[in-house]
Amino acid sequence: MEFKTADGTILTDADFDKMAEEYENGSWEGCGKVTLGRPKLFDEEMETVSFRIPCSRIEAVEAVSKRCGISKSEFFRRAIDRELIALG
Repeated sequence: MEFKTADGTILTDADFDKMAEEYENGSWEGCGKVTLGRPKLFDEEMETVSFRIPCSRIEAVEAVSKRCGISKSEFFRRAIDRELIALG
């Protein structure tokens, strides 16, 4: 059986067996650089902002965010972006 990677490399069962053997004996070097965690959302540093709003607004944001399939943070980022554009 063969497996084609995203870069077009073809790996066979023999390749996987060899990698498994190397992994088991501690000599496997991996498949490249591994970056832990989720990918960055932005190319610049992020900072946390904290502010107080009425609970009813938080509940409304949670409901809309859930319905749209986005996080509360993404909802707030979009709202801020819209205001910056509108008032900019």
